Amino acid sequence: MNQSIFNHLFARSLAVLMALVLSVSVQASTEHQHEEQHSESNHGHNELHQDEHDHQEGHKDSHGHKDEHDHEDEHGHDEHEEGQVHISAEQMAISGVMTDSAQAGEIKKVLTLYGRTVLPEQNVSHVSARFAGLITKLTVEVGDKVQAGQKIAEIESNASLKRYGITAPISGVVVSRHGNVGEMVSDKTLVSIVDSSQLWGEFQVFHGQKNRVAVGQKLSVNFEQLRTTSTIQYLLNPMGNEAYLRARVPLDNTEGHWTVGALLSGEVTLSKHNVALAIDNRAIQIMEGQQVVFVRNEEGFEKRIVTLGKKDSQKTELLSGLAEGEEYAVEKSFLLKADLEKSSAGHVH
Repeated sequence: MNQSIFNHLFARSLAVLMALVLSVSVQASTEHQHEEQHSESNHGHNELHQDEHDHQEGHKDSHGHKDEHDHEDEHGHDEHEEGQVHISAEQMAISGVMTDSAQAGEIKKVLTLYGRTVLPEQNVSHVSARFAGLITKLTVEVGDKVQAGQKIAEIESNASLKRYGITAPISGVVVSRHGNVGEMVSDKTLVSIVDSSQLWGEFQVFHGQKNRVAVGQKLSVNFEQLRTTSTIQYLLNPMGNEAYLRARVPLDNTEGHWTVGALLSGEVTLSKHNVALAIDNRAIQIMEGQQVVFVRNEEGFEKRIVTLGKKDSQKTELLSGLAEGEEYAVEKSFLLKADLEKSSAGHVH
């Protein structure tokens, strides 16, 4: 091979080699640039994703955490206020809410009897004229109070034409009048007088009860808001077709609180049981199936669940829920219950 041909081949080989090297270099540069762009793109995407994640976390912190915190605060407040009735001493006086304190007491086993008030027979007087004649004077009206021995009428006798007076045989109130001046009167009742300052409480005692009732026993007598204690003075045998005995107890009515014919309930104490703590029955209210009492505090009253034991018509043994000396609502305690139920209904959401 001559020198010219050799040179020509060497030049072509060198050109091919250079082209190959340049192609590889360009491809490597292009791939490196593509990788950098892809890396930057991924980095941007990751940053965007991280930003979105951070934003969501921040959103969660600013909303979810706050809501949860607020929710806890709100419920913490509700729990603090649950069962609380706000009422001032002035409002208590206006509404009639009265209190008592938890103390040791006595629970009684009693027998309940029923009856009514009756007039003692000697406290009713029907006044009539001794001799038939003309009424010349009648000085009393229905409703007037009279005293025993007071002159209430004057009659002119038909037989002697002489006038004689009629006096009240007992003290009391005139409840009826059957004549007027100028009228003739014979043996009919002219005036009726009733003395109701003393009454009988007359109670029915049936066959199954009579062995537990005896003369001399104390009996608590109740009529609406009236309450007194008396002693059984008589046990009267049945009259006619009566199926019961009648237990009579005297009632002092000088203040006029008792009315004739009033329906009564009475309790004979059969046994007594001392307890460490007792509360008034009027204090006990039922809320959501639980027995509760409203206990006085600085803001008014708080609802307190109680456990109860033995009871009678007035008091109930307190097993748990109050300490000795704690003040609780008695009179009108149902108003506190109503206020609390109304408040609870208003917070339902």
